[in-house]
Amino acid sequence: MLRKIRFAMLVGAAVATFAGMMVWAAERSIQSAVGTWQLDVSKSSSGTMPVPSFEKLVITTDDGDTYKWSLIGAEGHGVTFSKSYDGPIDGNDHPMTSSESGSVIAYTRTASGGLRWVVKDSGGTVIETASRWVSPDGKTMTVKGTANFSGGAAFISVFDKVK
Repeated sequence: MLRKIRFAMLVGAAVATFAGMMVWAAERSIQSAVGTWQLDVSKSSSGTMPVPSFEKLVITTDDGDTYKWSLIGAEGHGVTFSKSYDGPIDGNDHPMTSSESGSVIAYTRTASGGLRWVVKDSGGTVIETASRWVSPDGKTMTVKGTANFSGGAAFISVFDKVK
C-alpha cells in the first residue's frame, strides 16, 4: 500500500512539473513587443518607397490574443502620418485607425511567436503583407514585408527599443 501511495505521489509531482513547464513554454513562445520603439533609418530599407525620416511605435498590449499599438512618423519630405490598432489577433480583418482612410488589418501569430499581417485598402485590395519578430535580447524589432501600392516594393524596418 505504501508503495502505491509513493507511486501516486511521484506521478502527481511529474504531472504538476510537466504542466508548469507547458505554461512556461507557452508564455515564452510569444515574442512580446510591448514598449516604445524608434525606427533606425540607417538599418532599414524601403525599396522604391520614400524613406521615412522618423517613426515612433508604442506597443501597449501584445499577448496571445490581442494587440494594441500607435505609430507616428514623418516622411522624408516632412509630411506626418499616424496609425493605430487595438484589437484581436485572429486572422480576420479589423479596422485600423490611420491618416489614410479605410484600411483594415488582419493579424496572425507565426510559429515562432512573432506576428504576421495583411493590410487591405477600402476596396479590399491587399496593399501590404509583413511579419515582425523581436530579437532574443528584446532590444531590436525587425519588420519585413512588401508594400503592394508601390509596385510591390519590399521593405525592412528595424526598430530599436527606447523604453
